[in-house]
Amino acid sequence: MKTAVNSVIYAFWLIKEIFVAGFSLAMESFKPKNNYHPVVVRYPLRVTSAWEIFWFTSSITATPGTLSLGLREPVREGLPRIVLVQAVMGDDPASIVADLADMEERLAPHVKGTDYGVPGQGPTTELAPTFYEYTLDTLGRHMRAPDIAKTDDTPLAADEVEKYSVWPLRNAVPTKARKDDKK
Repeated sequence: MKTAVNSVIYAFWLIKEIFVAGFSLAMESFKPKNNYHPVVVRYPLRVTSAWEIFWFTSSITATPGTLSLGLREPVREGLPRIVLVQAVMGDDPASIVADLADMEERLAPHVKGTDYGVPGQGPTTELAPTFYEYTLDTLGRHMRAPDIAKTDDTPLAADEVEKYSVWPLRNAVPTKARKDDKK
């Protein structure tokens, strides 16, 4: 019974958050100097069941301005799964992480007291730089687990891309070969 009541309360809270975020995002779009500064945060999950993870990540994606990008498994035993979340208005990644912690606690109140050292999960107010990345500033890099996020990553030179690409590039096939294929 307690779970059913919490689910109903959470649903109403989420609907309110969706409307508030939608209006905020819409109003921001009319400003000449808006606060759009996309950031990707690595949020350490406290929920563990497939059901809770599904609802948490779906709630993130349903909220305008945020998108759940996927999960990363722990790099070693005892560490949490990481959910990658993109936020459009990312000037304050610590606030975004704290808001995610609040959402997670509203969805699953039993996670209160579990602290992985990020804002909103405990007394920590500062967010370590390994937990966020401004994607427009790091074009060509790959998202990594927090413990290796500082590792240097040099983007490939333009003539090297085809060699390592999983998908062939449009202009990679020489013109003569394309004409031969049409015969």
